[in-house]
Amino acid sequence: MSLYKKFFQFTLFIACLSLLTSCVPDNEIPFEEEEIPGSENMLPSDVIFPANNPYTEAKFTLGRSLFWDPVLSGQKDIACATCHHPSFGYADGRALSSGVNGSGLGPNRVGGDVIRRNAPSILNVAFNGMDENGNYNPRFAPMFWDNRADGLEEQALLPILSHDEMRGVAIAEADIIDTVVNRLSNIDEYLRLFEAAFGNQQVNEQRIAQALATFQRTIIANNSPFDEYMNGNEAALSPQEIQGMNTFIDVGCADCHSGSMFSDFELHTLSVPDHPLVSDDGATGNFDFRTPSLRNLQFTAPYMHNGGFNNLREVLEFYDDISRGNGNSQNPNVNDNQIAQEARQLNLNNGEINEIIQFLNALNDDDFDRTIPNDVPSGLNVGGLD
Repeated sequence: MSLYKKFFQFTLFIACLSLLTSCVPDNEIPFEEEEIPGSENMLPSDVIFPANNPYTEAKFTLGRSLFWDPVLSGQKDIACATCHHPSFGYADGRALSSGVNGSGLGPNRVGGDVIRRNAPSILNVAFNGMDENGNYNPRFAPMFWDNRADGLEEQALLPILSHDEMRGVAIAEADIIDTVVNRLSNIDEYLRLFEAAFGNQQVNEQRIAQALATFQRTIIANNSPFDEYMNGNEAALSPQEIQGMNTFIDVGCADCHSGSMFSDFELHTLSVPDHPLVSDDGATGNFDFRTPSLRNLQFTAPYMHNGGFNNLREVLEFYDDISRGNGNSQNPNVNDNQIAQEARQLNLNNGEINEIIQFLNALNDDDFDRTIPNDVPSGLNVGGLD
């Protein structure tokens, strides 16, 4: 039984208990503390760092500079922050991201190589892979829409290697990391930062990845109204949001959107319609993609792997569409039987959609770090922006 189901039952239990207390003596209230579900559905206040890459302030400072510095890209025109910007919840507000050769930010970015997927937010990426009991291993946390990388250290360098995202075509994939290492090694401020973080001035790909991963693990938003409610603040959620939570559980959303991150981090085929510019067959060729987290959706539209839906109502109406007749594909490349069984059973009505949206809005936490540095050690434009 999922923790959401347990919590729903516990909510009903408390409601019944409040009626009983008026007629049952205090010492006879049928309440055993050890039976109360714990706070596993809250995000923790602290982040686990890998044993081989522990947190240090110096490593964080280095990672933040690297994250915002276009010196990591082949043409020095795009940074990690270009597609993961605090103005868009550390995503980019686009259906499909725009990589090298572009200019501008977010939906206003023009030109650039089209990247075939929506940029996932890095808010709370430190908790990727967390199960329903709150356990996770940062070294093996699933990354990207297709789970192709394990942990932020492995993930960090892959956009630099991608010709669409950061590398461009002028530098070969086999040469780009050495090029970046040489660039950083010739910038005095970076040598100082690497020495502070690692004890000497050596620059290498492992240290670049560790510093970027360290910074990204600090980008958290873990105190939504839902978290406060789960921590005992009964006033944190409205009655409508509680009803939405119950509906979310009852209709089956929590079957895949489970745990503190509201994701099972598994691959599922849903038959999301292709974007007009690209057909993406997913992780294994079955149009399968990882279940996204439902946290902080207020800041990270549009939704799904290709940004196919502009708002939450469109997403939920899509789920209603694919559940009709126990499978109703919305993508001609996906047959009805390929759709994940869990998604075929939702059958949402308009009232339930409204209730679930109320609950999803309670998973937003706008108190996250939006700091943009004034400059970066390379002297290039911060975030790769003109």
